[in-house]
Amino acid sequence: MELDKAIKERKSVREYLTKRIPEEKLMEVLDAARYAPKAGNLQNFYFIVVKSKKRKEDISECCKNQSWMKNAPIHIVVCNKVKDIKRLYSEQGELFSIQNAAAAMENILLKATELGLGTCWVGALDFVKIQRILKLPDDVRVEAIITLGYPKKIPRTSRKYDLDKIVYFEEWDKKK
Repeated sequence: MELDKAIKERKSVREYLTKRIPEEKLMEVLDAARYAPKAGNLQNFYFIVVKSKKRKEDISECCKNQSWMKNAPIHIVVCNKVKDIKRLYSEQGELFSIQNAAAAMENILLKATELGLGTCWVGALDFVKIQRILKLPDDVRVEAIITLGYPKKIPRTSRKYDLDKIVYFEEWDKKK
């Protein structure tokens, strides 16, 4: 699949088939993440792959009771270890570490789309509870969860703003 097609076909999928995802596809999706750009080339992001029914149920509860999440075959919990980047970039390191993780997540979403898988980026969550469920060390925090599976149905495309509504040149509110 061409990149433009993957970008335009990617949707937030909330209904999944029970079909198992082959390990090779899962690893391709995760491998795409590590090629994301990183501030200072520091890899501060880590991934926890959750397949267990009980853990997925617990995580779903921690995500504002989004029960649809339980039915996704896999949850990819995106974690962030900020301290190394903060050592290099001081307080800006906090922002850079989040940006690094976000870039890795976008690569996951696009690669999954290319492979015929559906995803949803979930950011509404109780970070502390999920940290406990996954037994994360204190210096590792959860950034988001990506659900992954074969889509049961593809959501319709949501409306996107036209470029002339969101692009300015040289300064705010200056149109071409």
